[in-house]
This record gives sequence, structure tokens and C-alpha cells, in this order.
Amino acid sequence: MTHWWQDAWTIVADPLALPLVLPALAGLVAYVCARRLPLVSALMSLIASAAALGLTIHVLLTPGAVFDTTLVRVHEFRIAVVMVSGALGAMIAAGCAFFSLLVAIYALGSERGLRYEGRFHALLCWTLAGAIGAALADDLIWLLLCWEVVSLCLYLLLNAGRPAGAAGAAKTFAMIGLGDAAMLLALALIAAAQGTTRISELSIVLEAPSSYLCYLLFVAASLAKAGAIPLHSWIPAAAHHGSASVFALLPASIDKLLGIYLLARFSLEVFVLDASMKALLMIIGGTTVLAAVLMAMVQHHLKALLSFHAVSQVGYMVMGIGTGMPIGIIGGMFHMVNNAIYKSCLFLSAGVIEKTGGTDDLNRLGGLARKIPVTFICCLTAALAISGIPPLNGFVSKWLIYQGCLDQSSWLAMLCLVVVVFGSALTLASFFKVITSVFWGPATATGDARQDTRLHEGFSQAAPMVVLALLCIGFGVFATWPLQALILPAVNDLGVPLDQMAWVEGAIQPADLGLWSPAPATGLILLGVLGGVLFYMIGRVGQARVADLFVGGESVAAGSAMRLPASSFYRTVEELPGVGEALRDGSRGVFDVYRLGGRYGATLVDVLKARHTGVLSLYVSWCLFGAGIIVVYLMFSR
Repeated sequence: MTHWWQDAWTIVADPLALPLVLPALAGLVAYVCARRLPLVSALMSLIASAAALGLTIHVLLTPGAVFDTTLVRVHEFRIAVVMVSGALGAMIAAGCAFFSLLVAIYALGSERGLRYEGRFHALLCWTLAGAIGAALADDLIWLLLCWEVVSLCLYLLLNAGRPAGAAGAAKTFAMIGLGDAAMLLALALIAAAQGTTRISELSIVLEAPSSYLCYLLFVAASLAKAGAIPLHSWIPAAAHHGSASVFALLPASIDKLLGIYLLARFSLEVFVLDASMKALLMIIGGTTVLAAVLMAMVQHHLKALLSFHAVSQVGYMVMGIGTGMPIGIIGGMFHMVNNAIYKSCLFLSAGVIEKTGGTDDLNRLGGLARKIPVTFICCLTAALAISGIPPLNGFVSKWLIYQGCLDQSSWLAMLCLVVVVFGSALTLASFFKVITSVFWGPATATGDARQDTRLHEGFSQAAPMVVLALLCIGFGVFATWPLQALILPAVNDLGVPLDQMAWVEGAIQPADLGLWSPAPATGLILLGVLGGVLFYMIGRVGQARVADLFVGGESVAAGSAMRLPASSFYRTVEELPGVGEALRDGSRGVFDVYRLGGRYGATLVDVLKARHTGVLSLYVSWCLFGAGIIVVYLMFSR
């Protein structure tokens, strides 16, 4: 005869449950110690993240396990915790644990001494627990519960200790809550139509209007979480007052991983898409890339600029899935991983920049390369990676997406290909503005005064950035390894027919990468760089002619500093006919779903309030009218 605690231990110690249980318990300890012992809270988040990373890697290496236990049973209905160790879910869970560990290390310096330091680490642990539960879930109800935990923790993290960030946090919670409500409605429709909530048992062909509705609801939930247009505006709104640690943890990494995971799983495994839905995904992807990167180009604050790039990069992932081509899907999933790497690095760099310079205003920063050299190198590496510069990781995943568009060979695919290639060029242009404004050139007077009293980058802040920058290089130069070890098993787990690709003993070949061979190409690029440096050194031999500066018809006095403010970079974009007006409207929130919903939603509420007269007979009439509609629907639906 076994005791209840023995049964509980058997459940908790399961290899699939333990990666979720440990962070949840560590978060409880961290919350209890948050006020009196914040160092203990930080230690709990470090231990929980490291342990979860090791356990999820074990799950990734041992596929096929199933965890199924009932929480509530009422007759035939039950709420169960059902998790499986599929390749895709285990990869997402391991990725969430990895980024949580890096952010926990970074927060040792960035959040130290702040009033909400202990709460931050507790919420980090609970966020990780919810993310792992959602990634491994094989039951729609359990997926929704874990999804809600992550959404709630995001709201609390954005709102923790920052009164100025309350509005952004509220907007975030409302918009992500809209996606969660869409998922809840889709869950109810699927459970009623299919008779099951097990994801692995679902296979729905898009035929009836209800099936299209269910799929679009799941798309809305995934786009709200990942932050794609038109459900993106919560990211820029929250970026103004959110900390770098929070943004590196959620909008940059965990939210992107979970949002694209949901989109990929329901687009490729649960639903059988037709051409119209694939086209819709490609249109959303192309629009997100171009519109968000144009908005990023005209931003003058670093975190706002990075937030729009966080939106823009989602477009590549959505487009890769929308191509329906194996190589495009592989590219979209690989870009999901790559984006989390370089985007987290960029947000962590922004935290150090703001702390060192005292502001994130690009017009008031400059000359920080010598002050924070590690941050400069890491930020430059991540900026080149997000811009798709070879041989870094961002180029490889974008190249695969481009190849997917070419393989589809439709006019829409070709149009989207032109859009995303142009978007990459604009991304490079906007990050040229960032690097020039922040790290090069003379520092402003206010910046010099602040920098004298600020600390340099500490080890706890530099180490995560270095790790991420090295991954940007490693996942680009040696791209075949993450593709073979992580991406291909995950895509195969979704049922994508990979037999169309030229495999030899299970290894991906250079031809599968669209004629891109990372290692030889890296050698040629380094050879070209070496040649350029040699040519530069030869040009310095001999005495160079020195002349006075002459600008605008006037000679510039010797020793005087000239500075071109960041606001003047690409100002012509704001003056383009049509584009300039659209960007100004976008900055005012004209296209913001949240703003439009509040405006017209309030009108609807006013109309409904006017109908509440307090007359009982009117209420009875409305009830009878509604019952009549239900009866008519039931009669004709048989």
C-alpha cells in the first residue's frame, strides 16, 4: 500500500514533469525571500534555470516519453496534464531554459539593489515553468493554462516597480489576452467538433467555415504572442519603460519561441492548410517585415528601435512557414532560434548602454566603444547577424527562407522575396545608425558627465552577451550542426516531407542550403577581409596630405567636434510621399488594433449601456429573442 506522498513523488519526479516542477518551486522560494533576502531569490533563479536546462536537454535526447496524469475529472470530462517529449517541444523547452539562465546571470548586475529584484527572479522562475509546460504540452487545456502563466508573468514583470510602465504593461496584457481568448474559443470549438483535446490526435482539413475559423483563431493567438502585425503594438509600447532583462527574456526569446512554436505546430501538424491560408501567412510575413523595419528606421530611442526590429523579424519566420516548402519551413524554424539569440544579445547590450550613457536616446549618446568594448563587439556582431550579413547565423536562416520562396515560384512568393530582401537592407541601414550614434563619434557633453559616474560593464552582464555573440558566429559558420541536431528533427516531428531534400546518411548537404556552404564561404570572406586590411595598411605607407575641414562654405576650427545627430539619418524616409504619411500615422497609433478597439469598443459599450433602461419587460423581450435565435439555429443545423 502506497501513501499519497509516494504517489505525489512519483508524479513530480517524472522526467517530463521535473523540468516544470523545479522552477515552479524555486519561484515560490524566491518570492518568499524576495523582500528580505534578494540574493537567495537570485540564487534560486540561477539554480532553477541551470537545472531546467540540463533536464530539458535530457528530454531532447530521449524522445518518445509521455506524461499523463488527471487533475480534475467530472464524469466523462477531465482536465489532464499531458506532455510528450517530441523533438520540437523539447527544443523549445531547452531554448527557454537556456535564455532564462543567461538572463538570470545578467540580472545579477542589472537588477541588483532594485526594490523589485527578488520579485523579478521569482517571476523569471514561474515564466520558465509555464514556458516549459506549454512547449511539452499535448493537451489543449494544459497548453492554455501554461500559456496564461507566461502571459501573466510578462505583465507582472513589465509592471514590477515601474509606475511609468503601467500603461505599457496594461496594453500588453490586453493584447496578449485577446490572443489567449482566441485560443480559448478555438479550443472549445475543436473539443466540440473532434471530441478530444489531445493535440497529437488532431488532424483537421480546412473545408468547413468552422475549421477556417479555428485555424485563424490559433493564428491570432500565435501572432499576438510572437508580436506580428497587426497584433504587435504591445512590444513598442512596453519597450519605453521595460528593463533590458525583461525584454531579453520574453519579447526577444521566450515569447518568440512559443508564438512561432504554436503557429508551426498548428499550421503543419494539426491543420492541413490550403493555398489561401499559406498565402495569408506569406502576406502577413511580408507586411510585418517591411512595415516594422520602416518604423524602426525613424526611431530615435534605442529600445524603441529594437522593439520594432523584434516585430520585423517575426515576419521572416511566418513567411518561411507560409511557403509550405520544406527548405522554407526549415529556414523559418532556424530563424526562430537565430532571432532569439541575436535579439536577446541586442536587448542585453541596450541595457548596458543605457546604464553607462544614462539614456537610450541616440541623439545623446556617442563614443561608448572605448568605455564598454565588450558590449560594442557583441552589439556589432548581433547587429550584423540580424541584418543578414554572412557568415553569421541570421544570413543562413534568411537564405533558406529565400530559397523556400524561390522553390514555391508563385508570383506572390516572388513579391514577398523582393520585400524581405529589401527589408534586410533596411535593417542593415538602421543598425548602421545605431552603431554610429552609440559607439562611434564624439560623446555629447551630457553623455560625458554621466559616463564619469557610471560603472563599466560587469562580468555578469558581459558573459551572457559574449555567449550569445559567439552563438551568432557559431550557428552561422557551422550552420549544418544546429540544422542537423535541432531543426531537422523538429521539422520532421511536424510531419514535413523531408525526403524531397538530398540527404546522405541523414546529413544535410550544401546543395540543400541553396548552394551555400558555410565553412568554405567563411574562409573566402575572411580572406577578403584580410586582403582589405592589407590594402589599407599599404595605403598608410608614406605621408598623407592633411587639410583643414571645410563644411558648408566655412572652415571648421581645429579641435572643434562635429556631430551628426541620429535623428538626421534617413530623414528622407519620413519625407517620401505616401510612406512618410503612413509612418507618421503609425507613430500616432492610427493602425493600432488596441487603439482602434478601445475607440470603437467604447462606442459599442455606450450603445449597450443606452439599452439598459431598467425596464424588466425589455430584458425579458431580449431573452426571448435570443432564445428564438438559438432554437432556429438548432433546427437548421441538424
